[in-house]
Amino acid sequence: MSPWNRTDQTMYAMLAVAVILRYTLTDINHFDWIRNVYAVDIVLFYLRILQLFFVEKHLGPKIIMIRRMVIQLVFILKLILVQVTVWY
Repeated sequence: MSPWNRTDQTMYAMLAVAVILRYTLTDINHFDWIRNVYAVDIVLFYLRILQLFFVEKHLGPKIIMIRRMVIQLVFILKLILVQVTVWY
């Protein structure tokens, strides 16, 4: 089974669980959990859509470049975080 098939199954199962929980739970404290499930589900949807753009002739290389830049940006942000925590 392909990893994307597992991702799709997880995505749809989480969406079904979130919708069922949304309409069955009435306690206001549980809505934070439901919101978190929705947020993770949206991230999976975005990853799946980005996978579709990799195939496109013009957008595919640009998405690969953006991914590499984000990885470098995370590294730089970690260095800045260390610097700020050491300074204070």
